[in-house]
Amino acid sequence: MFHRILLVVVLLVMVIFDGASQRVSGVVKDAESGAPVPFVNVLVKGTLQGVTTDLDGRFTLESPGGDTLVFSSVGYYPGEEGIRRNSVQQLTIFLKPNVEMLGEVTVKPEIERAVVLFHKIQEHKSDNRRQLINMGSYKTLSVTNVYVAIDTASNVSRLIDDFKKVTIESDNQQLRFSPVYLSETAKEVSGDSTHILYSAKDGIFPRINQAIETYVLRNVVVDLDFYDEQINILDRSFLSPIGKNALSRYNLYLNDSSMVDGTKYFHFSFAPKNRYDQLFAGNFKIENGSFALTEIEVNVPREANLNFVKGFRGRVKYQKFPERGWFYDEQDVRINLALRPESDSVSIYSSERVEDVAGGNWIVNQLTQYSISERLDYVKAENWGKQPEFVGSGIREDDYYRVEMLKQQKIVKGVDAIGGLALTGYVNAGKIDLGPVFDIYSSNAIEGHRFTLPLRTSEQMSKHFSIGGFAGMGTRSRELKYGGNVIWQPGETDKYIFRVNYSNDYSLISHDKFYRFIKNNPNNKGNGNFIAAITTREKNPYLKEEQSIDFRVEFNANDDFQLEFSPYYLYSQSTPEVRFYRGGDEYQSYENYGVLLNLRIVSGQHFDKFYFDRIYYVDPIPVINLSWDVGQIRLPGREGHKMGLYSHINGAVKGRINMGQIFMHYMVNAGFLFGDAPYDLLDQPVGSMSLGYAKYRFNLLHHASFAHNLYTNTHFHFNGGGVLLNRVPLIKRLKLREIVSFKGHYGTMTEDYKGVFDLPNYYNTSDSEVPYAEIGVGLTNIFKILRIEYVRLLGNYYLNEGFTDKDGIRIRAEMSF
Repeated sequence: MFHRILLVVVLLVMVIFDGASQRVSGVVKDAESGAPVPFVNVLVKGTLQGVTTDLDGRFTLESPGGDTLVFSSVGYYPGEEGIRRNSVQQLTIFLKPNVEMLGEVTVKPEIERAVVLFHKIQEHKSDNRRQLINMGSYKTLSVTNVYVAIDTASNVSRLIDDFKKVTIESDNQQLRFSPVYLSETAKEVSGDSTHILYSAKDGIFPRINQAIETYVLRNVVVDLDFYDEQINILDRSFLSPIGKNALSRYNLYLNDSSMVDGTKYFHFSFAPKNRYDQLFAGNFKIENGSFALTEIEVNVPREANLNFVKGFRGRVKYQKFPERGWFYDEQDVRINLALRPESDSVSIYSSERVEDVAGGNWIVNQLTQYSISERLDYVKAENWGKQPEFVGSGIREDDYYRVEMLKQQKIVKGVDAIGGLALTGYVNAGKIDLGPVFDIYSSNAIEGHRFTLPLRTSEQMSKHFSIGGFAGMGTRSRELKYGGNVIWQPGETDKYIFRVNYSNDYSLISHDKFYRFIKNNPNNKGNGNFIAAITTREKNPYLKEEQSIDFRVEFNANDDFQLEFSPYYLYSQSTPEVRFYRGGDEYQSYENYGVLLNLRIVSGQHFDKFYFDRIYYVDPIPVINLSWDVGQIRLPGREGHKMGLYSHINGAVKGRINMGQIFMHYMVNAGFLFGDAPYDLLDQPVGSMSLGYAKYRFNLLHHASFAHNLYTNTHFHFNGGGVLLNRVPLIKRLKLREIVSFKGHYGTMTEDYKGVFDLPNYYNTSDSEVPYAEIGVGLTNIFKILRIEYVRLLGNYYLNEGFTDKDGIRIRAEMSF
């Protein structure tokens, strides 16, 4: 969640709101037939502002920044039309067909003929895709630029020193562009191996460059393989316009055909049958005979219900080699991001306007060019951008200079600090990091309001070694609690990491020791939800005092799995609500020691590394954790009474499933505890007892509910992406999204568990054969940042029990594209 906040944080700082009072709308028609012409580019001359006509040839422009409109479309001569300033105009534009440059042309769209050719594309698709995949060796040069548009009349421009020196002018004199992130990568691909020969990147936000790469570039700058059935962009799956099921969702038009060097090419355009479906709109061209794609351009319609996206355009060009067949020539992806909702056009495809830039817009562009030239073997990879094989691909040196200058600006440093906090949970103060920030405040029934000062040495002190710790005190108990830790990474990479942790503190008995493997940035004291922290109606009394020390060895073998080996020792003491009885005897304390092993299987999933931690995000590639905890309990006495061994096996899987416009997040875990173990090692599902929506907890359970040694927990939530709400008049303008969630627990107590202590009576174990489940229905994307959900207990079995609520409203900050 907090990683998503970064995008809004930065956009909020940069966005500039501007007004408009001029509107130009109209229709474009064929000059000979009078039929409307769809997909005509309508641009304001001398600017980047423009729209595309819809299926009826209509367009609307709000506040055009010029006095002349330019109209252009494949198969037509371009046209121009003057417009009046500060007025509302309705235009009818006639474009003359251009048949002189084509050997053969058919102006009228032919749906029937388009269907016949579409089936030909399907027949040849596997062969054409095989040519792309089997290209033996080739080289690529990728250049990525991220810029933000700044209004020269805004306050932001006044806060930046040497504003004109560190920004770039544009055709619109009111706007200048500031570089945010720059990257160029040269690769050599041979067979199944890929070698990065040169890589350079820089950005004005050092602490959050990784977030820009992960949440912006990784989601929008993607490999556009239209021979795939689905293309994942912006956390969504879009059906390819040449996918085998495309005709059921797209209207496909054969616009014209052309003859070039004796070869015939067919020109198509396409659009969603239902404008509210999450699909592309655009055009493509195929070669007659091979029926292979030669070029394709796609746009994302505004009705796709994507946050922050003002426009998206993807272009792919292919080239044909006499003996090798078709291969990529270049891929060009461009996206326009804006914080405020776009309401300046009623055109169905107004989101195609990636060039319509206003103050606060982010412009992201990646151009990847391909070459099979052997001459490049003798050219340094850093110089490829200057070679004819990669024309115009290099980044200008003065852009890198601007980035370095912008890093020193106070406003940029402030944004970087806030973004770094949202990403890592730490606030950097030079050689010291403050955090995790969620440990600073928490509350419980023993300590009352607990305030903690957590610190660690930062990367500025050492990139391979860190010392940290915490000191905290509650307003009720007034006891000083403290701890310390040491982290050492001996090598340049994180192949091996060693950690030592010591703590003298209170610990929740419902604390799940495997939880840290599932959750990104797990916090130690707070619950990770500000809303829950301030709305908790009952403070948790079920804590024990605990002194603990553990030694962790982490082994990151490769990008497929991680292994952690952690021996530990704990000394636990009773508290008023957590007592340790065995038969008729009460024990004030006990000791346990053991070894925890965890194998994390990630199958090459992308991760970000923040200092010593790898952070894996919710992704279609699941993250699997397999854990095994083996230990022994020792009871106090003259010689210390040792119990038998206990063993706890736990497995968890977390991921995301894309189903077109709908997607589902899931987390499922299961485990089995057997042997001589204390009851605080049992699985104890708990709820939030607040207005805060619990991500991996239950929303209606109380602090102490179930205790089981054989168990499974399931957490699902479906995001409809607006599949229903997009069709509701007025509501669709809000871009809300439907949410359905399900959380379930099933467990039992078996004879394999030998309880060291008697189980307290506040746990429910008698109903172990009846699963617990709750379902939620609600809305997300409220003001782009909030999720509100009504949660209801399923079934009547636990309806009147004292440890669960019947229903409730839950709120969570949640953002996504």
